[in-house]
Amino acid sequence: MFNISKIRITDFFLNWKSFLVFNILIFVAKIVFSAYNNFQAEWFEDWSIARNLATLDIYSWNYKFGSSAYKLPLYPLFLCFFMKCFGLLNAAKFIIIAQHIFYFIIPVIIIKIFENFNLKTVGFLSAYFFIFSPAYFYYSNILEATNLFILLFAVWLYGYSICWTQAYISFNKIVIFSVITALVALTQVVAVPIMGVMALFLIFYKKRSLKDIFTVVCIAVLAYSPWVIRNYVTFDKVIISKSPFWQNVFLGYISDYQILPDNHFLTQEEKKTVFKKTAAHNEFINEKIYKEEVLKIVRKDSFAPIKKGFNNFISLWFVPKTYFDNNSLSILIGRKLYVIFINLLLLISMIYFFRNSKKIFLFCCILFVGFTFPYLIGHAANIRFKLDFEWIETSVISLFLFHKYFVSKKSNTKDKISI
Repeated sequence: MFNISKIRITDFFLNWKSFLVFNILIFVAKIVFSAYNNFQAEWFEDWSIARNLATLDIYSWNYKFGSSAYKLPLYPLFLCFFMKCFGLLNAAKFIIIAQHIFYFIIPVIIIKIFENFNLKTVGFLSAYFFIFSPAYFYYSNILEATNLFILLFAVWLYGYSICWTQAYISFNKIVIFSVITALVALTQVVAVPIMGVMALFLIFYKKRSLKDIFTVVCIAVLAYSPWVIRNYVTFDKVIISKSPFWQNVFLGYISDYQILPDNHFLTQEEKKTVFKKTAAHNEFINEKIYKEEVLKIVRKDSFAPIKKGFNNFISLWFVPKTYFDNNSLSILIGRKLYVIFINLLLLISMIYFFRNSKKIFLFCCILFVGFTFPYLIGHAANIRFKLDFEWIETSVISLFLFHKYFVSKKSNTKDKISI
């Protein structure tokens, strides 16, 4: 009786018709939620750059210092498009609606990715995790690049799944995949080394032609190059990604972001002094200021980078300091308990794959280390850093649940991952 009930339940949920019903309901709920809050949005540096671009025709974070390379260009350009079309006052509403549409499309792409591996069941499980995530339900109301990055990286992974599973790839598909690669790199620099390692997997595990990989790299570099050329022409220096590096490292040391009570790197007065100095200069001069301050900290405490890195790890994989002491019902249930739950499931999943599939385990480790390591060097003060890859975390969990509970141990089903 239990098995019959389980089959009926899974048959009801794990199909396109049922999933799309739930996906549409969540989409409508998100629109209603946003409308109830008058489409109010939080925004950060990307909005300032887009506003200056739309109103002053200058790509600048702080227009009084002139042109900028403070943020990668794709999301500011995305925001600027809506500002140009609908004006500054109305742009946020249409951007939020567009991002809600992104979040309707993303789980569909997730299903299609796993479908290419003959793992449609895993795709549905992962997609349900995504649409019912409290963080993703809310975050499409935030005007931040994560919303565009998740869509683009999901599309990139769909293209990657085609490269992995199909023997022949047409030139048109190679060009599209190459352009998507560039767009991902122009949105989130953290993804670049991950994509590079995954390209190596195609060479060594799937024996994908070096010619194809070289073609992808060349077209992607060509599509990415206008940003580098613009930076060189504007600043007379090569800026491959964006200008801040030492700023991110420095922010990881300020007291506002320290969860660990023994982490004391700067006093409030020292922090204020640094920020007062940087407020008077552009981002390039500020990089020198931040670098010198970081070196001062490390000279005083050679273990400071390790202490900060451990603090950032907790902030990234649990909640940052801003929310750590907040036990309101929405944060406690919607974020803290949810994160603990999926992190525990991920740990169980990784143990399972370590015992049963070393290749999947290694692949997952590379993905998660690739997303985690940069934030150990810099800072992890925002929930959005985790949201860049939390959907990948729940996808790994879904793969585990499928292997553990949906595939009979004695079954020789073809619905298993092929690596």
